[in-house]
Order: sequence, then C-alpha cells, then structure tokens
Amino acid sequence: MEVARRYVESFPSPFAAYTALQCALMRRHLARGGTAEDFCIRLAPVFHRRYAPVFLEAPAR
Repeated sequence: MEVARRYVESFPSPFAAYTALQCALMRRHLARGGTAEDFCIRLAPVFHRRYAPVFLEAPAR
C-alpha cells in the first residue's frame, strides 16, 4: 500500500488521490496495448475493491 500512501500525501483529498492513481494505472494499461473498455470491465472493479477502503480510511487534508 506504499503507492496509496504516496498518492494520499501528494493530493489534497483522498478522492483526488484515488482518481489520480486510477488514471495513472489506466494510462499504463493503454500504453501496454490494452483498451479503455477492457480496463473498465476487468481492471477497474479490482482496483476499486483493493483501493477504495484504503482511500476511504485516509484522513482528508
């Protein structure tokens, strides 16, 4: 969860950190030849299950 901690420290709110990390992962997926649809169907739900609780528990700055 080191990545989540770095993003929370870098952005003004937990939601901003969550969306920034998701965008970074989507850009990486697209750069490797994946599609946005594939990301939304397969990877976004996994991302949400893994990271939503982490960011929801993070204190707002």
